Amino acid sequence: MNRRDAAPLAIAVMLSLAIRLAPALYRGDIIFDGYDEYYHLRRIFYTFHHFPHTLWFDSYINYPHGLEISWPPLFDIAVAALAHVAAPLIGEGSVETVAAVISPILGGILVVVVYAIAKEVFDGRTALISALLLAVCPYSVIRTSFGSPDHHSLEVLLFSLIVLLLLYTLRGGYIWSICAGIAVAALAYTWAGAPIYLLIIPSFAVLRAILSLRGGSAFDYRPLLMSLAVASALVLPFGFSSWLHISFLAILIITATVLVTAIAQQLALRKNLPWIVLPASLTAFAIIIILINHSRLQSAMVYLIGGGMTGKIAEAEPLFVNTDPFTLLTLWILLYILGAALLLHETITGGVKRDARLLLLIWAVLALALTFGQKRFIYVSSTVGPILMALLLIRAIIWIRSYPSRRFIAGAALAIMIALPIMDLPGIVSSEPAITQDWVESLEWLRNSTPQTGHFEEPFQIPEYGVMCWWDYGNWIVYIGERPVVANNFQTGVVEGSRFFLSEEEESAVRILNDRRARYVITDLTMIYGKLQAICSWLGEDPSTYQMIDAKDGVMTVHNLERLNRTILAGLHLDDCSYMEHFRLIHESRSFAGPYGGKPAAMVKIFEYVPGAVIRGRANDDRIIVAVLNLSSNLGRSFQYVNYAVPRNGSYEIRVPYSTEGAYGIKAAGPYQVVEITPSTDGWGAVALVNITEKDVMEGRIVELGPPVSAVPEP
Repeated sequence: MNRRDAAPLAIAVMLSLAIRLAPALYRGDIIFDGYDEYYHLRRIFYTFHHFPHTLWFDSYINYPHGLEISWPPLFDIAVAALAHVAAPLIGEGSVETVAAVISPILGGILVVVVYAIAKEVFDGRTALISALLLAVCPYSVIRTSFGSPDHHSLEVLLFSLIVLLLLYTLRGGYIWSICAGIAVAALAYTWAGAPIYLLIIPSFAVLRAILSLRGGSAFDYRPLLMSLAVASALVLPFGFSSWLHISFLAILIITATVLVTAIAQQLALRKNLPWIVLPASLTAFAIIIILINHSRLQSAMVYLIGGGMTGKIAEAEPLFVNTDPFTLLTLWILLYILGAALLLHETITGGVKRDARLLLLIWAVLALALTFGQKRFIYVSSTVGPILMALLLIRAIIWIRSYPSRRFIAGAALAIMIALPIMDLPGIVSSEPAITQDWVESLEWLRNSTPQTGHFEEPFQIPEYGVMCWWDYGNWIVYIGERPVVANNFQTGVVEGSRFFLSEEEESAVRILNDRRARYVITDLTMIYGKLQAICSWLGEDPSTYQMIDAKDGVMTVHNLERLNRTILAGLHLDDCSYMEHFRLIHESRSFAGPYGGKPAAMVKIFEYVPGAVIRGRANDDRIIVAVLNLSSNLGRSFQYVNYAVPRNGSYEIRVPYSTEGAYGIKAAGPYQVVEITPSTDGWGAVALVNITEKDVMEGRIVELGPPVSAVPEP
């Protein structure tokens, strides 16, 4: 880098940091974004207290079985190490502070790496524009903003660094080969999906060999092979572990591919064979590899680019599935494709740095393919995209100078390209975290108001009970609520969660809770008005059998159908457990939304699974016995619990989950009112009053009903 570029590059880096740290200004307290970030935090804290050891098994997820952690640990260990360094300056808050700012810092470093890549392939002017466009690119900001301690920020930096070091390797000098190998190993230690990115190496090796043979020359593969040898040696110590063996195997296969390519190239040159022999032989080699790993490769392809997670995980859906195509993102993608087409043209026409352009082109195509397969990979495209758009800008400027009469059209195009990334930026920078204040307050209440579970700091033994939730919220509950969960963001327990919430019989739901030893259930209103499709998709159910959505005059109306009303999910969140025997509301959040029967419901609710007390009495078999209890929630909202029984042989039993003593801030307005109804005449009989203690509910006691205390006139 020359001195003339230093100041503009520094401005780009400072702009990048300012944008990515901006959420800290309006949020005030450190509030972390996303879902996976909260499990990174748990692991970082454990590593901080047990440094350099990290968490490899956690009994607080996939409760009560626990789960082996398959995340490679480099990101979490690095943050914990930096927190130790910062601890003397920051104090007790060093872990969360470092975790909150690490991604913006990595984003700033990424700006420098992209500058270096663009300068190596093109020139300083293109490099500076690339750095500036990346600094303001909203799709990069999403993954590298304040409060986003996720391995993706380190992963995309290492991927870009590998590209840069491979570019330097093409110049010659084995020191760059060694550095590239170290970066490859670091990526494998950061992300289990590293093999996806490493495909650029065999792709480049094969295409470069074909080009060499067509030109009658040989390409030197020794620097690439040295990089792969270094990477193989560095991952070998943990190469057979469950979290690294796929990357280790991939590096070995990539090494074999490059080696076979080099050998095939030499044989073709010596025997003066046509260039088509090389791709044919390599195709045969690829078929052998595919046949050996057919099932694994097939499932990986379906997951990555086959839409395997459509309807289940929003960020893992194809790019334009459930997404409005008429957005700035579409225009950004079009410019990306134009830039890639221009790069392809310049690569084909040859000239200086053709190898560098070829590697950049492979990177761009791979990133775009991943993005179309899963929208989450937009952060990968947003790293190479600024380089492609900078190339377009530079070529457009040259075109303007050649055709002065077209300056207006070209100037408008230039303005669009410059303004495009910035237009989406304010909304992304000012966006609220995924976790709402309702969730934070509810989980703090859960931590402080329910029986504490053991082994939170040393999660190797099974805790006392678990929490049933939808998997989106599992990591939040573990980190903030400090309680074990059945389902979390690793998609563990997600099928059981779907079955539980969509159960139409309480008995089925109870069996799931008993099997999973769950004592509490947490629901969110968006599970009904938003996430219901995903819950149905995991079981192959049709969401339209649960809800009907009308869209008229731009207004969307949701109608809950009878099948949804029969589910445990609706019975819990919308009906406060009426007609249920083993579930009771114990807490609801402050925010209310979503009309149901003319009344809004709290955003977050917490329920307890209890044995329930049994009210036993005698009545004629032609009657229906109804038990009613008037209650108020922790917020003072009045609601009513209702359950009923039909007598048999002159007696009946009604199991009820609420006590008249109240619990967890839920208060009863008086005793249960037990009413006899005669269906044939629709007449009401006498009312009996009965008190149910908390001990009755928790021990499943039978409470014998005394004689009626009053008569109720027919309504």
